[in-house]
Amino acid sequence: MKDRLDRAARLQLIGRMFAGQSWQTAVAQSQLNISRSTAYRLVQRARDEDKAPLVFLDDRHGHPYKLTEPMQIWINELCSENRQIPSSRVQSELKSRFGVAVSVSQINRVRATLGVSNQWRGRAQGPGEKN
Repeated sequence: MKDRLDRAARLQLIGRMFAGQSWQTAVAQSQLNISRSTAYRLVQRARDEDKAPLVFLDDRHGHPYKLTEPMQIWINELCSENRQIPSSRVQSELKSRFGVAVSVSQINRVRATLGVSNQWRGRAQGPGEKN
């Protein structure tokens, strides 16, 4: 809920500053608690078509998502067919197929979210071995 409110407030702020209001008035009316430099940074990014989506990446601090939806669909299909495929192999396939370098831990998080985790079976414990 907070993300939607922040996004709406950012849109209001940018719209008011584009309309010619001062940053103080725009910030006060949008009820955001941000500095002058942040307000102008948002407006500058909104003007630049390439950087405009970065204004709205909540909790990402301007970093875009590496694993986009098509990649997640591909991971889901691959791991659904073969649940025991190691994430390191998924990592190398992502690199060769999409040209994206993603950590194994990120792949594991995405697999867990999609419900196609590689369940580690572990090593069978022998009769004389203790943990």
